[in-house]
Amino acid sequence: MNHVVPALGIIFQQSFYRNIALVTFLVVAYLSYWLINQTTTIPIFLEMMQTGEFGKFSLLYGITYIIATFLITVLSGISIAVMVWLYSHSKLGKGKTVGANAGGLIAAAFGMGCPVCGTFLLSATGIAGGLTIFPLQGLELKFLSIALLMGSTLYALSKVKTAVHCTDCADITHRSLEVKKPTGKRLIILPLEKLALASLIVAFSVNQFLITQTAAQMGLATGKLAQLLGIQSTNAKKIIAPKMNPDGRTTSLVEQPTITEVLANPRTGDALADARVVMIATGKPFYAPDDISFDDPINAQKKWGAYEKSISLSADLEQRYQWFISNMVCSYCCGGPTSVTTINRCGCAHAKAARGFFKFMLQNYSDTYSNDQLLGEGHRWYAIWYPKGMLEDYLLATGNEQALTHQTHGGAGTDGRHGL
Repeated sequence: MNHVVPALGIIFQQSFYRNIALVTFLVVAYLSYWLINQTTTIPIFLEMMQTGEFGKFSLLYGITYIIATFLITVLSGISIAVMVWLYSHSKLGKGKTVGANAGGLIAAAFGMGCPVCGTFLLSATGIAGGLTIFPLQGLELKFLSIALLMGSTLYALSKVKTAVHCTDCADITHRSLEVKKPTGKRLIILPLEKLALASLIVAFSVNQFLITQTAAQMGLATGKLAQLLGIQSTNAKKIIAPKMNPDGRTTSLVEQPTITEVLANPRTGDALADARVVMIATGKPFYAPDDISFDDPINAQKKWGAYEKSISLSADLEQRYQWFISNMVCSYCCGGPTSVTTINRCGCAHAKAARGFFKFMLQNYSDTYSNDQLLGEGHRWYAIWYPKGMLEDYLLATGNEQALTHQTHGGAGTDGRHGL
């Protein structure tokens, strides 16, 4: 270990490598933030730490997770800077450092998430259960990442002294750009430092472009109808759903806040596919008990429905509950275009499930979320029970009705288009 500090001193005495470490740190930190936000948010993660959602040692798990994530970002910056230095100064130790760095970053990426909310990359590869399939709920991936990054960094640093004193692998950036071969021909030596700097500038520019594109994609599709509705932009925690008009007979389409976060509109050019991304949630939300999940609509409908009779609310919560069931509409199975049906007057299974959902959420999260958030979240579940109707409404509101023709249903207005 005696070589570590001197080797780091040799490398980071040059501002070029300090800048590489800083840029890498920022990029990895941003990617970590982006990945965890695909399944949850940092405020919700911190809240779940404190409320024991991560198990018996919930607080310890959360603290360990945060420290491990920070160590990964720092080690990534140092490791990449050391690797670039070796590439510039020597032919030693490239394969092992590259492999271990890649392995560490991949392990870190798959570990981004939380055991309750899931992890984006594990879910994308079709692994059910997310981080809960690991005994330590995904911390194994964090520790593996740290071990690989630290191992690759120490290995690379052990080669620094050798590279400095090696005449065959001396720093080519300190040599003349033109070296004569014994044959008299000139050998052009490329300035690796300048090339590496240019590459970093290009990579950083591309990253900034992608961030800008992602920000743009956080908005819903625009158009005349969307502008009339005031639906200009949204984040991934909102949904478009029907809201009862003051006349008590028809509905309008409005943007409503939700609890569950979904991916932003990817704008692939396929309006229907994009609508599914924005409207149809997947996985198990952190608040759902037992095995209730967006991925199993029938089971969710049955399990939520059971809470309608099993939960008794206090007087003040009962008053809020009555507001929900008299404002949540059954637009997709009951009523007519000018005669809306609310879930307090509907006997269908999905209405029963919605009533049970509101009772459960009021009993457990009444002080956490507003009425608007809970109402919007109720529509998250309606989207898996009546996906066609919800997708029709979304496409209608965003000016893409041609992707899925809108059908008249309860409370849609005299023209069957929510008054649009």
